[in-house]
Amino acid sequence: MNKIIEYYSKSNEEERLSSNNARKIEFITTTNKLEKLIDKNQKILDVGAGTGIYSIYFAEKGHEVVATDFVPKHVDIIREKVLERNIHNIETAVVDARDLSQFQDSTFDVVLCLGPIYHLLSEEDRIKCISECLRVLKSDGVLAIAYINKHFIVPYLATVDKKYIKSSLISKVINDGMIRERDEDCFWTDAYFTTPEEIENLVSRYSIKKLSHIATDGLSPMLRDSIDKLNEEEFNVWIEYHLNACEEESILGVSNHGLFIGQKVNPLRIKDK
Repeated sequence: MNKIIEYYSKSNEEERLSSNNARKIEFITTTNKLEKLIDKNQKILDVGAGTGIYSIYFAEKGHEVVATDFVPKHVDIIREKVLERNIHNIETAVVDARDLSQFQDSTFDVVLCLGPIYHLLSEEDRIKCISECLRVLKSDGVLAIAYINKHFIVPYLATVDKKYIKSSLISKVINDGMIRERDEDCFWTDAYFTTPEEIENLVSRYSIKKLSHIATDGLSPMLRDSIDKLNEEEFNVWIEYHLNACEEESILGVSNHGLFIGQKVNPLRIKDK
């Protein structure tokens, strides 16, 4: 995990969701879908909050938010933003998503897990993360889990640099579902990739009611150059299309990020594999 902290301490996480039209789509889609499921003035835990883009958005909507991240730099940035914007309904903490022991059972109405899963390489750690998120979630509360699609990664890398088209790397992404920073052909940091079916199989080990499963980027990353050339009116039309198409299964598997949204029923019971 130290490699992940080191990577994000040097990168600009905020830019990933806001620097151009194509990158904004993940944020627009996630907030659009969640707002339909989150009631007014609910208490939200943002696990792996990054630099706080979602935490601040929902705090400014009137929700009480606790923003946590494993990277100290990210938490410092959130605290700076909170002070700059004079926001009083956000608490912050450096927290490992696998251990939320500082929070009591059934504390939050909503838990956002929009980053941790794709940096947890072992199934044991992913189960710890989801179990902890569900433990602190109230009965009937909403849990949102983001992941990265493995079948997006290889085609995307082909558009970036053909040096990544290597059998060894493709095997790591498709067969192993992960890359490690120590590997010679690693293009990112320690990361886990999955598919919509695999993430639903993981979540099905718990008694979670599925509310929605969304392609948060959809086709936009592959069309990023064209989308970035759209004017405001054209971009709004594209967003309208995307929001109507983002739950289409044929698009779900090729989106960069996917978002599973479920409702807590009995998360402390883990079913056999």
